[in-house]
Amino acid sequence: MSNTQFDQLKDHIEPLLAAAYRLCGDLNNAQDLTQETLMSALLAMERGRTIETLSGYLHTVLRGKYYDMLRRKYNRPTVTVDCYDDGEALQLADPDADFVAQIAQDEAKKERAESCRREVAYLADTYRRVIALHYFHGKSVKEIAATLGIPEGTVKSRLDFGRKLIKKGLTEMEHYTENSYMPQHLHVCNSGRFGNNEEPMSLVEDDVLAQNLLILAYDKPMTVPELSRAIGVATAYVEPVIRKLVDGELMRRTGDGKVYTDFIIYHQSDYSKYIHQAEALVDAHLDAYTTPVKQAIAELKQTDFYSERLERFMLIQIASFGQFNSIESIREKPQVFPQRPNGGAWIAFGTIRPENYVIPEDRRGREEYMLAGRRLTLIDRYLDGKNLWLFNFESALDPNCSRKFGGYGYDRIQDIEYDMLKLFYLIENEIDPASVGFDAKILQSIPLLCERGFLESEGGKLRLAIPRLTHAQDEVFAAIWRRAADAFADAIRAPLAEYCMTHRKEIPPHLDSVPDQKRTMPYEPAPMMFVFETIKKGLHPRDLGACPETFCVFD
Repeated sequence: MSNTQFDQLKDHIEPLLAAAYRLCGDLNNAQDLTQETLMSALLAMERGRTIETLSGYLHTVLRGKYYDMLRRKYNRPTVTVDCYDDGEALQLADPDADFVAQIAQDEAKKERAESCRREVAYLADTYRRVIALHYFHGKSVKEIAATLGIPEGTVKSRLDFGRKLIKKGLTEMEHYTENSYMPQHLHVCNSGRFGNNEEPMSLVEDDVLAQNLLILAYDKPMTVPELSRAIGVATAYVEPVIRKLVDGELMRRTGDGKVYTDFIIYHQSDYSKYIHQAEALVDAHLDAYTTPVKQAIAELKQTDFYSERLERFMLIQIASFGQFNSIESIREKPQVFPQRPNGGAWIAFGTIRPENYVIPEDRRGREEYMLAGRRLTLIDRYLDGKNLWLFNFESALDPNCSRKFGGYGYDRIQDIEYDMLKLFYLIENEIDPASVGFDAKILQSIPLLCERGFLESEGGKLRLAIPRLTHAQDEVFAAIWRRAADAFADAIRAPLAEYCMTHRKEIPPHLDSVPDQKRTMPYEPAPMMFVFETIKKGLHPRDLGACPETFCVFD
């Protein structure tokens, strides 16, 4: 073995051993599998084979070696022993029954018994409970029927079908998918109003198991045991996660006992797939945006509440709402946001985000076009009956965008915004927070709020750095940007309609709840493309420092 070959392999030894241990659950066998895999790779290298992706090659060889080991182990003849039911010999004419009984009770074959228990763990609850009660707890058919409140015939039929499933699992060697040892990451977002606990994002956030179940059940409906086996997790632990996703309406059940993911899933590469074509569309029709924007800026500058920060918010608002309304108007069916559990009304969409994903050089845009849609926080009748509003965008123009709401000690953005909005009202009206029993948590974050451009301090006195409008002023502001957004929508409608006809993402045939808007969304021109090109033309300054795209409204 050359030093070069060793250097190529040494970094893969530990991950390979870990994968082997996950497959067989035994350190000695894992070490043997790893050694055999590395030897196969060395032999291939010495024979001059070119291995383009060494990690993928090694894991493929490892799985092949593992399946060979299982076939050698489990295809040997087995010895049949009797099971007993109520003290009398149980007649097991069915060879499947002999097969399961022998494995479950023969202590001399502990490894195989462990494999049998693993197969039982992958059974659906209907079959898993009767198999476990009968073979591992020694319950009779009569006792199981009484315990579960079902007929004895039903118990027998479930035992029969459960045994067949176990035997199939052991003899056919159906094992895990890549998601079991290389989990993917799914980021779920929504259009519309999220739920009181920030559903649907909170249903899958930081839950890698839920994310990968959604990915696996996307292309076709699958049974829960099929998902359990594919992901390498016992069905008993998968079932409650599936229930959570079904109850939260991210999954749907079929009539034949299967489940599927009920929203569209993109790959991160989708967002850059047609980026140059989208930029070309913007270049060709930029006047559709800049013409109404010039008029809107002129009108805004005539008001007594003008600021560059409010102008920036307006530019994003015109681009976002104008493009959305234009696309909505060319659809055969409008996008309807269903009422969801816990106060939500949303349509979900997800993006698979591979670790360390890098956009290829030939698919990089001229700018970073990230934009999180407008969010509105409302507080009705605060203190002396005032209605408080907070409007938010997050875009790549804000240098603090990625950490805008981080570091405040809150679990939910919604809670941060509620307390921020109350604090802004108290500061603007020179009310001591302590006098109204205000939560001190957000007060401790005042330095962060200053650093990120929400507040500023002058002479030791705090004041708002973000725009604050009265409700009457907001009505004027809304009229200005809405006129511009409508004009932009009218001017861009025809070119966008033509573009969207040829830029649509394919979806699985069983997925009938996805609106047409979500099929074109990752391929559409980003609203920020229009904003950036407008800035390049000198209509608005690019650098406003720490500038959260935020403004509040209260009297």
